[in-house]
Amino acid sequence: MIPCHSQRGAALLSILLIVAALAVAALIATTAIARQTDLAKLAARRSDAGWAAHSAEALALSAVAELTALANGQVTAQTPGLGEPVVIPVKGGIASLEVRDATNCFNLNALANADEGAATLARLSWVTMLSDLEIPATEANSLANALADWLDSDGNTRQGGAEDAYYLTLSPQYRAANQVMTSPRELASIQGYTRSLRDTLAPVVCALPETQPSRLNINTLRPEQASLLRAIYSQALSITTAERIIAGRPEQGWAGVADFEALPDVRAIPEGQKRTESLSTTSFLYLAEGRTTLDGGSWPFSFLISANGGSEPETIWRRMGEE
Repeated sequence: MIPCHSQRGAALLSILLIVAALAVAALIATTAIARQTDLAKLAARRSDAGWAAHSAEALALSAVAELTALANGQVTAQTPGLGEPVVIPVKGGIASLEVRDATNCFNLNALANADEGAATLARLSWVTMLSDLEIPATEANSLANALADWLDSDGNTRQGGAEDAYYLTLSPQYRAANQVMTSPRELASIQGYTRSLRDTLAPVVCALPETQPSRLNINTLRPEQASLLRAIYSQALSITTAERIIAGRPEQGWAGVADFEALPDVRAIPEGQKRTESLSTTSFLYLAEGRTTLDGGSWPFSFLISANGGSEPETIWRRMGEE
């Protein structure tokens, strides 16, 4: 016969084991519930941030419409509302937004122009811009050919360029797009375009839906965009001269392209190297960037807005959240 005290000890041990098991189960359940609660709160914040970003996009479209109407398209660096931060209250936080002129950029898709002469001119301009970054001529040509190969519709590899045969050797494997870009971020997939190079090029490149080169607004060009001006003049302008011209711009801008081309430095350029058709005093593309801040969290957003030809502004590209 088992002594009573042994039976009581075994029962007590069983009870303790049951209590311990219940405690662990309760802890696991509590942790799971807390995690689900946190995830639900995060999802709610993301949803609120998304709605706030949509509100900011509507505000940006309205701001661009006002800008173009106010200046009749003749936007200058002094145009009210351009580059001015705007903060709007939203549920649980704020959304900050800034609209700037994005017309002044090199359209990467111009290298895919169906007109061979126009595509060649765009490619030479791209080589000029790359060379201004102190990239050796051979490497600059290879980078330009790699970009052209990525954009064109054939599988023929240019000298120093890259097509499927190269990209299929990578891990993971992929193929050349063989179509125009929707975003300059696609440069990350192209041979030779390192993170450092892409970061350097980011302020001066764009990927427009058409393959025509961008028309620069000489009244909103910034000194750090001088390479754009130099590129369209087939290197007839030095970077230093281009920067000086932009820095010396009249406060209210040039009245027209003719006034700009009357400048001594520009007038001295041979006619065959002038690209008057690539200059303008109007803007048609705007970049609205900002972020939503809710409960300590922050979500960025960007919108590329077209206001071409006096048409109603429309968003042609958007990004919400981190890349």
